[in-house]
Amino acid sequence: MYGFGDDRNPSSDTVNVLEEILIEYITDVCQTASASSKKARLSLDDLRKALSRPADAKKLARMEELLFMQEEIKRARAQFESADMEKPPGF
Repeated sequence: MYGFGDDRNPSSDTVNVLEEILIEYITDVCQTASASSKKARLSLDDLRKALSRPADAKKLARMEELLFMQEEIKRARAQFESADMEKPPGF
């Protein structure tokens, strides 16, 4: 919670209220996503549909950005690991 000049040690009441709000929001998004799906597990497409409302456009964009970065990290790790495999022994 520390940012934009906030206190490093926020009040426990503030933390509890924000936690309740966050849990309620995540539950709502998951219920919305699962309502449109007949599967037992949620998929990324279900979450995309649930966040496709105009009010959630920024959240959807952030989700897409994080998914893109996750793929970039996977590719970078794979390249790094393949570069290690190409080194001669004892190098």
